[in-house]
Amino acid sequence: MAIVDDDPGVRGSIESLLRSAGLTGVQFPEGGALLDSAQLESFACIVTDVHMDGMDGPDLQLELQRRGCTHPLIAMTAFPTAATRDRMIASGARAFLTKPIDPDALLEAIEAAVA
Repeated sequence: MAIVDDDPGVRGSIESLLRSAGLTGVQFPEGGALLDSAQLESFACIVTDVHMDGMDGPDLQLELQRRGCTHPLIAMTAFPTAATRDRMIASGARAFLTKPIDPDALLEAIEAAVA
């Protein structure tokens, strides 16, 4: 799983949660770092923050689509709006979660996304 968030604490928490569920997470501080990764094609799912410095979640989602990447994407934000949720879901996000993230909701979203 790719974990894209500009907050290292959030990335670390999600990575720990994934590990406790028997999954592997790799951290990226913004969308561009994920896109530059040689591991990009190996991820089963991308969990990304919506609002970040550098390349944010919506821009990452669009660039992944432009490149033909079909990874399931889960969006998360501390500043949810209906417009942002609708935009992300309409563009293919499998889930839109509000921070602080409910661990069970995130694991359920990942399970549904990779099923």
